[in-house]
Amino acid sequence: MGGMVGVVSGLLGIGGGVLVVPFLYLLMAGSVWSGLVVLPEHEAAMAHATSLALIIPTALSGVLAFRRAGTLELPALGPLAVGAGMGALTGSWVATSSPAVLLKVAFGLFLLVMAARLLGLVPSPEGGAEADAPGVAWGPGLVGGGTIGFFSAVLGVGGGLVAIPILLRWGGIPLKRVVPVSLVLVVFASLAGTGGYALAGSGVEGLPAGALGYVHLPVLAAMLPGAVLLAPLGAAWNRRMPVAVLRRVFGILLLLVGIRVLWLEVAAWGW
Repeated sequence: MGGMVGVVSGLLGIGGGVLVVPFLYLLMAGSVWSGLVVLPEHEAAMAHATSLALIIPTALSGVLAFRRAGTLELPALGPLAVGAGMGALTGSWVATSSPAVLLKVAFGLFLLVMAARLLGLVPSPEGGAEADAPGVAWGPGLVGGGTIGFFSAVLGVGGGLVAIPILLRWGGIPLKRVVPVSLVLVVFASLAGTGGYALAGSGVEGLPAGALGYVHLPVLAAMLPGAVLLAPLGAAWNRRMPVAVLRRVFGILLLLVGIRVLWLEVAAWGW
């Protein structure tokens, strides 16, 4: 799964959380075949926390790749970065205080929105002018960064679906520079969110062995090498394959997975 996340992230330029979280739902609910025993009330929080922790090194590797390529030109990101950290801490607290079914329904809806974006059903916002962006004022920056961090932590994803529209519309970031800027904010949000999940889960009874709060370290360690090492392979394939077709195929996959996640929760409630 780590290898698949790395390839897809490099190939399509989207966060790996959309793949990791559904996989972790299955892993943590399937004690018979996975050998991992997690109480049902902790499954969603642990899936989102572990996914968020995986995003830290993958996003950081992307930032370093942009820096090596000389395309990491950042405006003043102080307000957005502070807001992302604060929002992620808040989001991790909300997630660990919410019923597991609510987190899974929210993630299922997120997958449907992501699928709509990949399939072109939701228009992508346009970027600002190609001139250097002066940065974002503290008021809008805290609100925008907080929104990015909050949804990243609650959903256990990189937050690009929220970050990129905010950076394009509020920050006036040029379209060609929005991805590296988004990745920098994802690093801040993922660090703060992972720390929040770890603190929120400290002392909680019933968590499996190897858990740092709600972050499951053995699962994280197993996925990490493939995610980091195979991302460049996906980026190389990006230059050779018809990415527009791949985006449609992956959009259909996310649509089906999102429907399945929502259907299972609806069936469990007896609706």
